[in-house]
Amino acid sequence: MENITSFEWSAVSAEAVLLCGAVLAVLFEALFPKRRAAVCAFAVAAMIAAMALDLFAPVPDLSFGGMLGGRGGFGVFITACALLSALLGFGYFSKGGARRCEFLAVLMICAAALSVFARSRNLTLSFVALECATVCLYVMAAWSRSRASSLEGAAKYLVTSGVSGGLFLLGIAFVYGAGLESGVDFLNFENFTLGFCSGKFVAGMLLVASAALFKLAAFPFQFWSPDVYQGSPTPVSAFFAVGSKAAGIVFLSQMCLAVDFSAIPEAASRAVMAVSAIAALTIAVGNLGAITQTNAKRLMGFSGIANAGYLLVLLASLIKYPKSAELFEISLYFYLAAYMFANYGIFFVINQFEGEDDSALEFSDFRGLIRKNPVADSALIISLASLAGIPPTAGFFGKLLILILAWYAQLYVLMGVMIAGSAVSIFYYFSWMRASVDAGEGGERRLRDSAAMLPTMIALSAATLVFGVFFFFRV
Repeated sequence: MENITSFEWSAVSAEAVLLCGAVLAVLFEALFPKRRAAVCAFAVAAMIAAMALDLFAPVPDLSFGGMLGGRGGFGVFITACALLSALLGFGYFSKGGARRCEFLAVLMICAAALSVFARSRNLTLSFVALECATVCLYVMAAWSRSRASSLEGAAKYLVTSGVSGGLFLLGIAFVYGAGLESGVDFLNFENFTLGFCSGKFVAGMLLVASAALFKLAAFPFQFWSPDVYQGSPTPVSAFFAVGSKAAGIVFLSQMCLAVDFSAIPEAASRAVMAVSAIAALTIAVGNLGAITQTNAKRLMGFSGIANAGYLLVLLASLIKYPKSAELFEISLYFYLAAYMFANYGIFFVINQFEGEDDSALEFSDFRGLIRKNPVADSALIISLASLAGIPPTAGFFGKLLILILAWYAQLYVLMGVMIAGSAVSIFYYFSWMRASVDAGEGGERRLRDSAAMLPTMIALSAATLVFGVFFFFRV
């Protein structure tokens, strides 16, 4: 019997390296408990090897019978997030955290699952990959299970993830049912355009999109974000802020890129209206909610909500103006890279304080940081300026690209909402900056001596300053 499904295992070579590295790290740690430093170095080497494969190993555009797409840039991005979270983890575990080898293993499995999720071209494969990543994220959120804040954040994430998973699965059921009626496999992305003639398919896609919006922390599914960011260990909060959010927007963009909206103008106009409304409300909720925050990690949670809104502006522009697909991908990955540099720069600074529990870290604790640690304070200011969109940081150029794409799509109201949201964000980002440059004494939390993390903070700050200018100069 002819095998109709091709299994190009080289297409998942990077994910396989991450998975095998995770398994071997756990085994080595069990066999050689006194060699934990070597095991951690092995785990980091596995992540670097996976990034190299993502960059240089050839991969077909479609594999596994069309269920898996090419790597694009997300594989490198998500592995870079895992690597930076691992470096953050070294500082976190040196402050008292436990089970660092197991943490790195779970982190690598999560990165591999999110990579498959973003590359999938079939809803069933997407669901399996997403649930695997969700379990890993829940485990990491509850890593400091001796702390009530960590358990609370993990419990909230568990409940909301269960709801989003149920919505995803229910959406798949609706899409599958619509396919049985039409005799078309609507579970595959390539057939999505044909499905919009069926109300059942549209209902299913709305449920699937709602589940993705949960991961993106977009309105009205954003309520879990600040509590989970605050309660999770700092390396996990950083991965939530960047890796999980990026996977959600890339998945939504892949679905939209698979649809020929020019063939279904009525559905396209409704989709633009819906995504624009969600984007505007997400920007408003994120920025207005952040104004009253003085807790550092909760503020990052609301900041993540606002940035999810900016990414949805990009998605609405793609749906309204499908001819901008190439510019969309460039803008998306540029913005995600700028967002990664800025967020990890901030979380590295948060990780500089003594004690493994950073959930109660307030602006007042940063007072006098410029005097105590000028490098950390410079990294904080540059990263916050990038999130606020202050030139010449990468965040400014990232927002500029989104506005250019929205201009092409004639989404002028959405542009106004985005500009207004960015203006509001300057208030709370600069409040944090002002506290850090205040010459007065800080709060009760003291900084620790961690010179090993300074080169990473310097590199992230340099990337934030140089990345945008270099990109636009080359273009």
